[in-house]
Amino acid sequence: MRRIDPLLAEGRVAIAGAVYAEVLSGTASRGDFELLDGLLQGLEWLPEPANLWERTAEARFTLARRGFQTAILDLIIALCALEASHTLLTRDRDFTRIQTVLPFELEVF
Repeated sequence: MRRIDPLLAEGRVAIAGAVYAEVLSGTASRGDFELLDGLLQGLEWLPEPANLWERTAEARFTLARRGFQTAILDLIIALCALEASHTLLTRDRDFTRIQTVLPFELEVF
């Protein structure tokens, strides 16, 4: 059983638009794209936070001054989770660096 399966069954999963775009753009075929699109559209969507671009720029600036280059989409995902008070579940350990400047809940699995 995958980590996310029980959460999906309980209706406790939400998605940021940036995750949607990343996942669908990486599909292998039109059929996979359409299948995943249908599944992801059924999830709760996190709203875009106020001042998203300013906050993204500030966080990325701070991380860069500390010697870390961070993907803008990852910062947007973290900000969406923070603003919605949701725990961000990921396999990407880069989010631990982002957590040093944005106080969001994180679970790397």
